[in-house]
Amino acid sequence: MKQPTILSVLIIAALSLIASPAARAQELKVGIVDMNRVFAEYYKTKDAEKRVNDDKSTAKKELDERAARYRDLMQKWNDKQKMITDKLLNEELRGQAQKEAATIGSEIKSLERDMDEFRRRRESQLQDQVQRMRKGLLEDIRTRVEDKAKRDNFDIIFDKSGKSPIGVNFLLFSKDGVDITDDVLKELNKNADTAAPATPDKEPKKEGEPAKDPEVK
Repeated sequence: MKQPTILSVLIIAALSLIASPAARAQELKVGIVDMNRVFAEYYKTKDAEKRVNDDKSTAKKELDERAARYRDLMQKWNDKQKMITDKLLNEELRGQAQKEAATIGSEIKSLERDMDEFRRRRESQLQDQVQRMRKGLLEDIRTRVEDKAKRDNFDIIFDKSGKSPIGVNFLLFSKDGVDITDDVLKELNKNADTAAPATPDKEPKKEGEPAKDPEVK
């Protein structure tokens, strides 16, 4: 029997290397999931949004109270300025009005600084709160997707809502991919009816209090 040459052995080996990846690819079980939809329809996302909106409303109310105080002080300061410029007013009353205007002016400047600091602090707190909630929710969803993949022996799960830096979907076409979005949502929302209603983190934050970490369970 004729012995195979070195060249024929190399050709056979090369052909096997070329064919193997294709053969292995045909055996892959591929799944796809719409992470944007899962995030939007997850009941805990809606609860988290309610908590954030409640805190935004509380912050707006507190800022509106400061704004009302500011308008009141400005009105008083303007009234004193009219007295100061009133030529019919005697010097004693004009001097008293000047002192009162100076006091009110100091209060106005202090309140302006307080309003600016309050606005910056609460905006920062709300942004941090949103980021923490989003991170926790995505981690929860990612865990459920991984559990689904392991349970059903998926080799790869693609996020069909994912975008490239130029705004194009990462997943342009999937012939045999199994969409597990509905299954993941069903698993995530199975306890939605028995979950406690969303409430603010704790009592409304008072002026000067540090931000409190929201809990997303």
